[in-house]
This record gives sequence, structure tokens and C-alpha cells, in this order.
Amino acid sequence: MWIAFVSALGWGVMPILAQWTKAGPREQLLGTSAGAVLFAAGLYAASPTVFSPGPYMISLISGILWAVGQWLQFEAFQRIRVSVAIPFICGLQLTGTTLFAALALGEWSTRFQLLLGTAALALVLAGVLLTSLQERSAGTKHGLTPGQLSILLCSALALTGYVVINQWFDISGLAVILPQSAGMFLAAITIGLLAGKRPSPRMVIRNLATGLAWSVANLALFVANGRIGVAASFPVSQVSIVIATVGSILIFKEKKSAAVWMRVLLGSTVLMAGVFLIGLTKS
Repeated sequence: MWIAFVSALGWGVMPILAQWTKAGPREQLLGTSAGAVLFAAGLYAASPTVFSPGPYMISLISGILWAVGQWLQFEAFQRIRVSVAIPFICGLQLTGTTLFAALALGEWSTRFQLLLGTAALALVLAGVLLTSLQERSAGTKHGLTPGQLSILLCSALALTGYVVINQWFDISGLAVILPQSAGMFLAAITIGLLAGKRPSPRMVIRNLATGLAWSVANLALFVANGRIGVAASFPVSQVSIVIATVGSILIFKEKKSAAVWMRVLLGSTVLMAGVFLIGLTKS
């Protein structure tokens, strides 16, 4: 079970590490994807994998979708606090991937799974709403603006696509990691070139640790799925949402009233209850 907590810890500290570097979104993305490529190359050197053209291209596209979604997430961090953006994006991504698995892949084949899954998604969305309400007490009078919501929604959509495309083509395991990281890096370079501004090498290097944290979490989840099954590993890995939300508040010393803290903790609890129920539908 501990390997699933490694996944949760890696994904939980990743956005905190990225924000801590004080780099721009494109530098954060380039450094993160470069760290992922280095990790994947080392893993491939230690355990060579034979690639087929079809799965390789699908995994490459998956990495591109990740890069777009992660870039928008980093952009959101510049406008919205991490403690607000993370539960919103991750909650919607979780909703999207779960609905895809249920409707497209037919994972909810019984009435019990349908009822349980519907209740789970309702809890996830309620948790997202509760945690996002803290923004009303964090410097804005009207909560999230339409522009901020657009960034969050587009980020969640792209990150959902990065997960479901591999599910749709039934591609998993170590064969995904290297081409996926290559797609991440290529997309990061393209986004940087389109910006027309030269990134700071120092800031990019500082974000290599962000990519390593993501890569370790990604590998840990693959291992956990094989050892204890998706039903057990998946809910544990999603504890990353709570780690990122609460951790960012404490590390960046965000000032929160007692009422806001209650909403954050209640929202996180409700969201995790939904995650636990989603895990039960996978049993």
C-alpha cells in the first residue's frame, strides 16, 4: 500500500515545487517536462522496452495533451492560488476520466455501480465547489472570474484527454512513459517558441525537480496498480489533491480565516469521500 502513497506524495508536492521556484509558466512547463524526459530515459536504460508505432504515437499525443493542460494549470497559478486551482482542476479531471470510463468503456455495468458512481461524482463536485469558495475571502469580491474559470476548465479538459486517450486504446505500463515524456517535452518547446520569449535557463533547471516528482508519482502508480489493484491504489493516489491544497496554504503562508479553513477542510473531506466511492466502483 505504501507505494500508492508515494504516488500521492509526488503529485501533491509537484505543484508546490513548481510555484516555489517562482518561474514563469513556460519555464515551469519546460523544466518539468525536461525532468520527466530525463527520468524516462534513465528508466528505459535500466529496463529497455520494445515500442510499437501505434501505441508510441498515442502515448506521444497523451504527453502533448498533458503539456497543454499543465501549462494552463501553471498559468492559473499566476492568477489563482494553488489551494484553489488544484482541487478545481483535479476534481474536474477526476470527474471527466470517471465518466469516460463509465460511459465509453462500460465500467459501470451494474445498477449498484451506477448509483454509487453518481453519488461519488456528486461528492467530488461538491468538494470542488466548497474548496473554490475560499477565493471569495482571498482578495476578490466575486469569486473566480470568467477568464479564470476558462483557464481552469481548459486545463481540466486537456488533462482529462491525456489520461483517457491511453485508456481508450488500452495502453499502459512502462511502454507509455518514454513516448509520453517525449510528447510533453516537444509540446513544452513549442509553447515556449510561440511565446517568443527566451526562458531563463536557471529557472528551467530549478523545475527539473518538479518533473522528477511527477515522474516518480507516475511510475509509483503503475507499480501500485500491479501490486494492490486499481481499486485500492487509485483512491490513495488522489490524496495528492489534499496534500497540494493544504500544503500550499501552509508553505506559501496564505492567510485564511477560520471559516475559510473550515470550507477547505470540509471540501477536501467531501472530495476524498467521492474518490473513495469511485474506488469502490472499480472493485
